[in-house]
Amino acid sequence: MATLRDAVRDYQDELRAGIAWVAFWREGRSWNSDYIYLETDDTLTPEDRGRLQEIQAKDPAAVVLNGYYCGYLGEDMNLAELTAGVRRHYENSYNSIADFIEAHDDRLPPEVIGEAREAAHAAGLPFSEKPYRDGDFDPYVFDGSMSIDDYDLMHRMMNEERRKQMSETFSILIDSRSRFETGQPGGVWLSMPTTTEQLHEAMKSVGITADNPQDFFINGFANTEQYPFDVPLPVIQRSTIDELNYLGNLLVMQGDEDRDKFTAAVTLGEYAGSVKDLINLAQNLDCYWIYPAVRTEADYGYYLIDELDELELPEEAKKYFKYEEYGHDAVRKDKGQFTEQGYIYNNGNTFSQWYNGRESDIPQEYRAMSFPEPERPDPEKSDFEAAAEPIFEPRPVEPIILTANNSADKMKEITDRLEHGIMGVFESGKYTDYLQTLSKFHNYSFNNTMLIAMQGGTFVKGFQQWKKEFDRHVKPNEKSIKILAPSPYKIRQEVEKKDPQTGRAVIGKDGKPVMETKEIQIPAYKVVSVFDVSQTEGKEIPGITDNELTGDVEQYRDFFNALERTSPFAMGFEALGGTVMPAFDRAGRVFHRFGSDCGHLQ
Repeated sequence: MATLRDAVRDYQDELRAGIAWVAFWREGRSWNSDYIYLETDDTLTPEDRGRLQEIQAKDPAAVVLNGYYCGYLGEDMNLAELTAGVRRHYENSYNSIADFIEAHDDRLPPEVIGEAREAAHAAGLPFSEKPYRDGDFDPYVFDGSMSIDDYDLMHRMMNEERRKQMSETFSILIDSRSRFETGQPGGVWLSMPTTTEQLHEAMKSVGITADNPQDFFINGFANTEQYPFDVPLPVIQRSTIDELNYLGNLLVMQGDEDRDKFTAAVTLGEYAGSVKDLINLAQNLDCYWIYPAVRTEADYGYYLIDELDELELPEEAKKYFKYEEYGHDAVRKDKGQFTEQGYIYNNGNTFSQWYNGRESDIPQEYRAMSFPEPERPDPEKSDFEAAAEPIFEPRPVEPIILTANNSADKMKEITDRLEHGIMGVFESGKYTDYLQTLSKFHNYSFNNTMLIAMQGGTFVKGFQQWKKEFDRHVKPNEKSIKILAPSPYKIRQEVEKKDPQTGRAVIGKDGKPVMETKEIQIPAYKVVSVFDVSQTEGKEIPGITDNELTGDVEQYRDFFNALERTSPFAMGFEALGGTVMPAFDRAGRVFHRFGSDCGHLQ
């Protein structure tokens, strides 16, 4: 059991100096004490107000005292005198907790708070009972001045504002090739970094869904005032959304100094030929030194001599020193460059390849690329309409239009489109379209089958093939379907000579392997053009119809005649009822039940 003297002893220094307010209260026969600090504006914090209310509930006679402001206390008093002064306050109800809270509570009346809360919520804003004072608010500490719902709303708004700030790195123009090629204006700017939801919204606005992923392309690049680095549009177009999103997230994490250094390093151009380079550059800025105040060769000369003391020159000699020429030679040696952000050069530190250009190297949280599902009609309505339509309705041919000029860039462009096409098939469930195409082009590779399916092809041949083999001609103004064709090339290379008998390297007199020059074939591919049958006219081609897939009665009779001649079992037809189930009898009979109206093979 603690006495009042014990409770006063714990805070006697605070009482004498008046550096804190001290609460005293009883619980049973035991005395307690605790200190309270007021805000700089002489008000209570929500935490301390709550603490005092808890004390008051335990002891309604509790008091809050300060030796500087309260009577019967003083800085020259000993412990016994301080104890007597506290007892006098307690027994006479001087400076009770209720009076102290009322004197130091900055809260508004309940009716005013209620009106303010309603107004804030009507405007979609969070409400706090605590008046805001600059510098005293920590949004990550729940201090009781807001409801849980208001606190959550505040953080959602903070995150949204942070997202908007993040989106100010750079922007890309999302567009549709089909629309662009018809001359329609449009496209929508997408800020980076982005989210899958924002990307889908941009895609849908230009008509891109999982049904036409081959139409997706980037048609523009724009930097911002905060991130003024500039690269040619083809650098952006050769990249992927996930790569660009990775770069955008890296830039967001940069401070002002690194942001300026990155922009200047892009201008220097050592690592700016691809988004892969830019991603690695953003993580290797310690490989560069930048001097923001240095704008000319003369500036650099003065900086080296006067600031860095690169040469120890007497003050008198500096009057005659040619700073500009010295700076000129230093720039040539550094291989540096003057930029809007200042003078920058590579300091020779090791440049690490953090990103090797593989999708797996991109952190999962930065991957946003996928295609939105198209809006589907009402199932009942679509089923009704589908009943009146043929099962196999050909799609219009939509050739891929390549914008690159040289072969290497064309290959990069078409493989990127192919990747998007594959993603579209397997993310949208368009397996039927692909399998139908695969059944017709079983001699083509997987990639070419996919490319033909993406472009709506049904039966394709080269321009001359149509003319020579089928007596058909490509219609005027038709655009070709793009596929890949082998284009290997040979190089001459020095290799170790092998013994034809043992297969081991032939060793010369000097003890080293004997070398010989051999021609080696390097596998490679090129983009070639073909045309669909629907793009041609001329002599009719028999057999390219839906019957090729479904057959007719006469074809089925031919099939069964051939099967009957080769089958080791007896065959016949009779009507069957019951469920549709195939079965095999080891005694020598095969049953294939199709239903009550179908045949029975026995």
